[in-house]
Amino acid sequence: MSLSRILSWAGLGPRHPLAVCAVFRNEAPYLAEWLDFHLAQGVSHFWLYDNASDDAPGAVLAPYVARGVVTVLHWPTPFAQGMQMQAYTHVLARARRRAHWVAFIDLDEFLFSPGGQPLPEVLAGFAAHPAVVVHWQIYGSGGAADAGPQPVTARFVHRAPTQWVRNRKVKCIVQPGRTLRPLSPHEFAYRGGALPVNEAGLPVRYRRVSPGAPPPGWHGEVDPFTASDVDVPQVRVDTLRINHYAVRSHAEYLRKQALHAADARYAAADYFAFHDRNDVHDPVLAPPGAG
Repeated sequence: MSLSRILSWAGLGPRHPLAVCAVFRNEAPYLAEWLDFHLAQGVSHFWLYDNASDDAPGAVLAPYVARGVVTVLHWPTPFAQGMQMQAYTHVLARARRRAHWVAFIDLDEFLFSPGGQPLPEVLAGFAAHPAVVVHWQIYGSGGAADAGPQPVTARFVHRAPTQWVRNRKVKCIVQPGRTLRPLSPHEFAYRGGALPVNEAGLPVRYRRVSPGAPPPGWHGEVDPFTASDVDVPQVRVDTLRINHYAVRSHAEYLRKQALHAADARYAAADYFAFHDRNDVHDPVLAPPGAG
């Protein structure tokens, strides 16, 4: 093993400006697009937790592992036993001396800056804060019944309105040295009780809500699939944004539903219908000529 590799594993080498942590299962058809996209945004390393995939992701990941940009960790813990929170806790411990920032996102989420800046440059402006939260923009199926040959970002170009209630959900980009532990896939605890901020630099607090009940002060459509909300007045995605392809095509959603049967959200009969929003034509990530 080279000296640089030894120093890196010891937490003494150069730190990644931005790394990503994701847990995945049977996402082999989507891995290359997702990795290449985020590499282009300035992500320099990925900690990927493989939750017992049986669709041969290793063949897709091998070139990225060989380049040193992906670390794969086999993580067979069942979802119902806290698999995701255990993975997040594990990566925080190893990332504290290896990464300036870590984004916690999923394989159906594409993180970017709409202004086109590399993500590490954008995050440099938030160095005083332990974390930045990034809102979703949820994309629907566009009426697609099954998967097609094009990339996800080319196939799905219609989304929900920016201020739709489900887009109030956030994912976190944290400074691991200032982060204590995950509280949910969307929320972390920080040293000294510090708060994350949104892209406007405003402190963000989380509040508990009853699924299907409106958050305090909210007068729009309610979200039946969440028990928490952030106390921000509006969704902001001018500086940082996550395109969330929550359902993809109907057939792809049904495969996802069967795969994640232990997750009560996907068991709900109306999950697809609720997320299949195609109100706004927004091919922001589609290659030229697509969409």
